[in-house]
Amino acid sequence: SHETQTTCWDHPKMTELYQSLADLNNVRFSAYRTAMKLRRLQKALCLDLLSLSAACDALDQHNLKQNDQPMDILQIINCLTTVYDRLEQEHNNLVNVPLCVDMCLNWLLNVYDTGRTGRIRVLSFKTGIISLCKAHLEDKYRYLFKQVASSTGFCDQRRLGLLLHDSIQIPRQLGEVASFGGSNIEPSVRSCFQFANNKPEIEAALFLDWMRLEPQSMVWLPVLHRVAAAETAKHQAKCNICKECPIIGFRYRSLKHFNYDICQSCFFSGRVAKGHKMHYPMVEYCTPTTSGEDVRDFAKVLKNKFRTKRYFAKHPRMGYLPVQTVLEGDNMETPASSPQLSHDDTHSRIEHYASRLAEMENSNGSYLNDSISPNESMNLQAEYDRLKQQHEHKGLSPLPSPPEMMPTSPQSPRDAELIAEAKLLRQHKGRLEARMQILEDHNKQLESQLHRLRQLLEQPQAEAKVNGTTVSSPSTSLQRSDSSQPMLLRVVGSQTSESMGEEDLLSPPQDTSTGLEEVMEQLNNSFPSSRGKLQYLQGTQTYWN
Repeated sequence: SHETQTTCWDHPKMTELYQSLADLNNVRFSAYRTAMKLRRLQKALCLDLLSLSAACDALDQHNLKQNDQPMDILQIINCLTTVYDRLEQEHNNLVNVPLCVDMCLNWLLNVYDTGRTGRIRVLSFKTGIISLCKAHLEDKYRYLFKQVASSTGFCDQRRLGLLLHDSIQIPRQLGEVASFGGSNIEPSVRSCFQFANNKPEIEAALFLDWMRLEPQSMVWLPVLHRVAAAETAKHQAKCNICKECPIIGFRYRSLKHFNYDICQSCFFSGRVAKGHKMHYPMVEYCTPTTSGEDVRDFAKVLKNKFRTKRYFAKHPRMGYLPVQTVLEGDNMETPASSPQLSHDDTHSRIEHYASRLAEMENSNGSYLNDSISPNESMNLQAEYDRLKQQHEHKGLSPLPSPPEMMPTSPQSPRDAELIAEAKLLRQHKGRLEARMQILEDHNKQLESQLHRLRQLLEQPQAEAKVNGTTVSSPSTSLQRSDSSQPMLLRVVGSQTSESMGEEDLLSPPQDTSTGLEEVMEQLNNSFPSSRGKLQYLQGTQTYWN
């Protein structure tokens, strides 16, 4: 751009699309924020019209079977042209082939070619297209697993790591990777193989079982499917906050209070009515409910009325599979490609990483190895010699050498004290360097984001936004650090898990007599009429505590 004196790699329409994604930054919960951004991207690229079979036919037509081989720009364009030509035949008025090819190419390069080499791997191309195409979730899982499995149908840790690495690049490009465990996929790989009892290789069935648990690094994909399913859902209920009736989209029913419903707009923005808190247990619906499910929820509310807050605090459960990522391996995240994170969100995550680092040190003593390696012994010897010279320079008696370095010399208490002090200083230095590295990485990311926001400020179309806000106003979005979000709970069948927030630990137990009166009043009323069907995704329900 001659006006801003910067190089822009994005198609103008893609730039507009990225700017529009900033409108979703007010969604508090990272999995849903990411999924809603991907849903908007999916529609803009018309990939929501692409079936899995059509995608596979196009890939086979271009003989894209060697997943480790690179694809150049021309190969990508040819394959995308085949895909969109077929979509144009099926949906003539919805698909602009040249524009879709340009934008999809633009997106794939942004995700998988951050170094602008003009090449991406075949596996990366398949992962990006299949993740956003129209297909059942488990069909996508099976296809992607097949791409990294051997001819015998088994997959080792290295191959699974390649798949998870390419998958996590999709939320990374939106600046949301920290919410899903970071760019380091080694903990996720280890989690999968631990789930498989540490077998050297896993088959598709075990991989599918693990993915049904919604591991933290991949939870954004099933949430994307729920977002798509809820778009046209109409619930015969009224939001207790904004009074919308009927509720369109997601419906959140309280499992703490009777007849308390929230629409997705109020829930995602963190709005609550008097007497209700965000950490109270709730159930999510993306299709209308049935009378049987209404009765079941009534029974759950009834049960919760007689439970104290302390009970919920003692039974926290997570519905996705968390992974430990801090201080493990190299972080492959590219800060410059994360334009959507806000200032507050970045520093919240820095604080989160620092607290995780402190927890690891407290639980393990130190993440550094306390044993003295040969190199460390040499460094300690050099440190000792320096201290000894300073000691002698002050006119004091010379210090004997420590037994660790020179076993033939006797060790004095002063000598041992100096060695211990030097060792502690080195360990403290290591901890500080680790913290500094984390802060430097995130500050670089923040600088790139601020640069992006300054560019958006200079564009006239960024000045007119809903409610008078602009794209460059990250302070208007609510805090979205992982520690402030309610846990996403996953329940099999009719077994329910709920938990309360920390603040409830300081509150007195609930007065059960008041709850009993409300229960008796509800029992005197008839049960709600049939309202449809609760979504089951892989035989599970989604809960927020």
